[in-house]
Amino acid sequence: MTHKPENKLKTKSRMQRKILMYMVIFAAIILSIMWVLQTVFLDDIYKSIKENQIRNDTILISHLSSDKNFEAEVYELATRQNTCISVYKIESGRGKAVINAHSQGHCLIHSAVNDSLISSVYSGAKENGVYTYLVEAENKNFADSIICATITNIDETELLILLNTEIQPVNATVTTLRYLLIWITVLLVIVTVVISYLISKNITRPVSNMNEEAKRLALGNYDVNFDGGEFLETSELAGTLNYAAGELSKLDTMQKELIANISHDLRTPLTMISGYSEVMRDIPGEITAENIQVIIDETARLSSLVSDMLDLSRITGGQRKLNKTIFSLTECVSATLERYNRLRERDGYKFIFDCKENYYVEADEMLILQVIYNLINNAVNYAGEDKTVTVEITEKDGVCRLSVKDNGEGIPPEKLPLIWDRYYKASDFHRRAIKGTGLGLSIVKNALILHGADFGVTSTLGCGSTFWFELKVAEKE
Repeated sequence: MTHKPENKLKTKSRMQRKILMYMVIFAAIILSIMWVLQTVFLDDIYKSIKENQIRNDTILISHLSSDKNFEAEVYELATRQNTCISVYKIESGRGKAVINAHSQGHCLIHSAVNDSLISSVYSGAKENGVYTYLVEAENKNFADSIICATITNIDETELLILLNTEIQPVNATVTTLRYLLIWITVLLVIVTVVISYLISKNITRPVSNMNEEAKRLALGNYDVNFDGGEFLETSELAGTLNYAAGELSKLDTMQKELIANISHDLRTPLTMISGYSEVMRDIPGEITAENIQVIIDETARLSSLVSDMLDLSRITGGQRKLNKTIFSLTECVSATLERYNRLRERDGYKFIFDCKENYYVEADEMLILQVIYNLINNAVNYAGEDKTVTVEITEKDGVCRLSVKDNGEGIPPEKLPLIWDRYYKASDFHRRAIKGTGLGLSIVKNALILHGADFGVTSTLGCGSTFWFELKVAEKE
């Protein structure tokens, strides 16, 4: 059984390897895109850029045709863009050159085939507005050309604007880029490996450290310190783990104290039962009603302790389900107080019940009865010298509040938030309860949480404590 988790862990990949793999994949994708764009599609991209440029220049010239400095602007644009520009005046179906701006030694629109070329591009411009025509060179020693034409009208005069630019071969550029990309690839792979190693080391170091601390925590060493490093996520995780370690340490201490206390509570009645039984067996005349009553009382105490432990286990484990009914809370308190007649007669305890009406609530009657019984038990155990316990029921805005007050030593303010915690005890020493088992407040807390009821405690040192809970008032059936 213990080897199965280890086998599963062996199939897992380390974070450093994962980061390195992702970084290498990312670099490979970037390099692939660069290789494809700069070697395979470079020629097409270059032609597309030149075509868009010459179309934009053609449209720009057509917009400038009405300017007074039109000719100067044409020459300036031809020089700046390294483009040949011709403007033809169309009369009677024939074109007459009015502007010829040469910026290249070889230009198709200024060659001997102008007449046929002009006729072809004129028809294209008539149909398309802006007409672009790619002319592939017959001789590989020459470059391809792009011709762009458009027609504009100035003072009822039709002008044909022609632009011609060469597309230089990019083979030499592609070869150069290929060698550059080889070096870039090598350098990028090296840089990727180095950066991924540094990143993974910085990320995994706090995780590895926390893993080692968690192993120590699993072995029961609560003196651990989780350090999350400089990252927000790992720092938050470390803070949570440090808090969990502190709570586990407190819980471990409280569990040990509970075991010691319960062992004490179990040992005491068992010792008395055993002692009185031996006395009754060995000494004639000791089989008396008083001795038998002691055995009965200690047996009842032992049974009560076991019952409380089982009840607490069922409630906290979610096995106890609510069985809500409408019942009289007032009668429930009265019936509970009758169980304390023996304490009232034998030990002089005084129980005061202050309730002006008969209040009905909808709840699990058995659980609420147990809550009331445990709160009164707690007040009896810490009642103080006057041995007075006051139970009060009041109502406000449809909510019924039951309070149980003692006049004992009280609870320090810093311990009030912890009084309901499981395994917690307010006193620094364990004393045997007059009534109950010492688990009452844990049962009270979980039973009231199960009902969704509000509850709390107020206390003043030297003046006693008041425990209370609230339930909604219900209509009597």
